[in-house]
Amino acid sequence: MLKQIGTPRSRIDGVDKVTGRAAYAADRRPDGQLYAFAVRSPVAAGTITAIDIGEALAVPGVVAVYTHENAAELLDWRPSPEVMAMSGEALGRTALAAVEPLPPPPYWPLGGPEIVFAGQWIAVVAAASLEAARQATLLIRPQVRQAGSSVHPVPASDVFLEPGFFFAAEMQVRRGDWPEHPGAALAETFRTPMHLHHPMEPSATVAVWGGDTVTVHDSTQGAMAARDYIAASLEVPPDTVRVDAAYVGGGFGGKNQMWPHQALAAHIARHLGRPVRLQLTRADMAVASGHRSETEQAIELASDGEGRLQGLRHVSYVPTSMRGHFFEPCGLNTLLLYDTPALEVTHHVARKAIASPTPFRAPGETPGSFAVECALDELAFQLGINPLELRRRNFAARDPHHHRDWSSNHLLACYAQGAAAFGWPADLPEPRTMRDGDVLVGYGMATTAYPAPALPATVRLRLSGEGPLVVETSATDIGTGMRTILAQTVADQFGHPVEDITVRLGDSSLPAAPTAGRSKSTASLLPAAAKACEVLRETLSRLALDNDLPAASNRSPMAVLQAAGLAELTAEGTSTGMAETRKDRSYYSFGAHFVEVRIDERLGRLRVSRVVSALDCGKIINPTTATSQIRGGIIFGLGMALMEAAEFHPTRHRVIGDNLADYAVPVHADIPPIDVIFIDSPDPDLNQFGARGLGEIGVPGLAAAVANAAFNATGQRFRDLPITPARIVSV
Repeated sequence: MLKQIGTPRSRIDGVDKVTGRAAYAADRRPDGQLYAFAVRSPVAAGTITAIDIGEALAVPGVVAVYTHENAAELLDWRPSPEVMAMSGEALGRTALAAVEPLPPPPYWPLGGPEIVFAGQWIAVVAAASLEAARQATLLIRPQVRQAGSSVHPVPASDVFLEPGFFFAAEMQVRRGDWPEHPGAALAETFRTPMHLHHPMEPSATVAVWGGDTVTVHDSTQGAMAARDYIAASLEVPPDTVRVDAAYVGGGFGGKNQMWPHQALAAHIARHLGRPVRLQLTRADMAVASGHRSETEQAIELASDGEGRLQGLRHVSYVPTSMRGHFFEPCGLNTLLLYDTPALEVTHHVARKAIASPTPFRAPGETPGSFAVECALDELAFQLGINPLELRRRNFAARDPHHHRDWSSNHLLACYAQGAAAFGWPADLPEPRTMRDGDVLVGYGMATTAYPAPALPATVRLRLSGEGPLVVETSATDIGTGMRTILAQTVADQFGHPVEDITVRLGDSSLPAAPTAGRSKSTASLLPAAAKACEVLRETLSRLALDNDLPAASNRSPMAVLQAAGLAELTAEGTSTGMAETRKDRSYYSFGAHFVEVRIDERLGRLRVSRVVSALDCGKIINPTTATSQIRGGIIFGLGMALMEAAEFHPTRHRVIGDNLADYAVPVHADIPPIDVIFIDSPDPDLNQFGARGLGEIGVPGLAAAVANAAFNATGQRFRDLPITPARIVSV
């Protein structure tokens, strides 16, 4: 009988985090540590003709300065094909190569004199103190022959790439014929700005060599991927590199890819023979660990008079870097969320003088859902149909893109339960008709959906006569509560007190597990933990029989170990990811957001006063941590809707708002009551628990729900984000 799974439980690592016992990468202080800081390019395009490092080297405490003129020789710093194949730079090259037979050379900091974006690292200083390193960076004076640059895609004039297969989907999809005489039609353009990850913990790497091996304390979402990447860059066997990411203070995708600084710290430490801490500043985070790019999306809808879609066209214009790979795949949910006979989803990518974009919590689905869900709301009001009813009429009973049944789909239940809890009216009041004194009140809603993947993973159990039962895997916990749900799973599957379980994560010397991201960790790791429990039970039973112990109900694991003369017993279990799932099924999670806003037009002030979100994410392992994850995603959506926007300087093209003073994110005072409802219906086709990942599904659709509510309050449409006071007043 299950006692832990499905039970609300606080995080087992919570006390360590709030008391400071949890050690993050930058908390490491090995003896003799050097501090490394980067110098960023002041221009967006050009060539370094000279770089003077003399004054920097003269600063007391400075040990070395590396530039493109000496890094390859001193550090053996060069981007081999093997290294680039493991880095984020290679993620989408196959897709872009479909229309770009000769892709540009990969970006590699300190790899040459060419500058391809403002903020590019052009020098790195290593010094005995943080202050000396910072002072030296201010004394490095590059001479640059500047070239022209542009950072924003221009649909009317740019030359665009048209990538093929990317992020597990075709990027250019056309099916069916557009209706000649639709009952209703809509064509609008939606825009979202550049977003910065800004996790609480900036990225940091501390590299410590011991003989021929190196330990790298790193803030990464993937310890195994970082190990392989660093080893390839150093040209050493992977088993000589250990990556420790025991605690990671948020990632959101910025720590999902491999970045050059992770290997660079190890190269510098090897060259100088001392530990090196390479810490990214907040400004570095904007250019050296990715971002979500701006998007421009043209949406066309055609329907019959009853609101049933006859055609949907979603055209996205997005940038990538001059030497990059990743672009925002906005049309992912459009491919399959609503059933329509005519569908066109295309992506057009322009190379620009920007740092490389990278996955950002729910990449593609988040900006794409803003455009589509706002357009559907506009169609509903055009037809005089309740926006919720319009979505019900276009519910896809099976995956219309892949022509497969859903493994499980309770979206209609999400609509019903969310609407009931919110009090969504059957007859939505007309815009500008709901008031609370001088404040306008508005209701809005939107659909969310996100894939439910799983990858192979291995979990090891260590049982000893002394101490707790230890659970080990290289998977990272980036704030999701993975330690807690692993302990709960093992407690139930092995019949062991959860209080007597210790979970070790984020170390590449532990059994292999996938990088945390794309909402796959729960579905990947829990089956592996269950198999490890099965193996451990079988081993104990065999040992008991060999030692003539009584029946299982009358013996303890410790008694078996003692009888067998063993101090410790280990067992490993490996999951197969999606290999055992049915190939005629599509695995997704679904949900619906309902939002109330209050707007004071005189001040241009919009406050979200309450949010109700109903989600179908399979079986909920821990309602406490699951609710926390959804609320976190909703808060991301609130920031997207109302605050967050990074911009480029109009002529120099450096990122403006590359710090938390100028880049606004929601704080506690901005957050309304958030009611999270889980359908909690297991998806048995996915794994034995029926559990799906849910780290990202709270984000898509939320910004659209806010924008739709703002329309219901004011009668004005907001198609460009964020919805700032200036935009409210200007309309």
